[in-house]
Amino acid sequence: MTAPDKVADTLEAYGVTCGSLEPLIAQRLRALAPGDVLEIRSDMPEARDGIASWVWLTGHALVAVEDEEPPRARYYVKKKGEKGA
Repeated sequence: MTAPDKVADTLEAYGVTCGSLEPLIAQRLRALAPGDVLEIRSDMPEARDGIASWVWLTGHALVAVEDEEPPRARYYVKKKGEKGA
């Protein structure tokens, strides 16, 4: 998976655990248009499984993950729906 060329918003979530991360992601996605991409930056190892599970449950899409210096990673979540629909 490669990172998208354009992101609509970035959530800096370093130090945020999954129990607190998913509500923050949901809040940010509500402000975006369908089809927009949210970049989430996290340094929590459990974020990989947590974000993947959350997007599957909510109908959004995890379009890419970029690993940085461990344990940091960037997750790209596309809001469900299509632009212009």
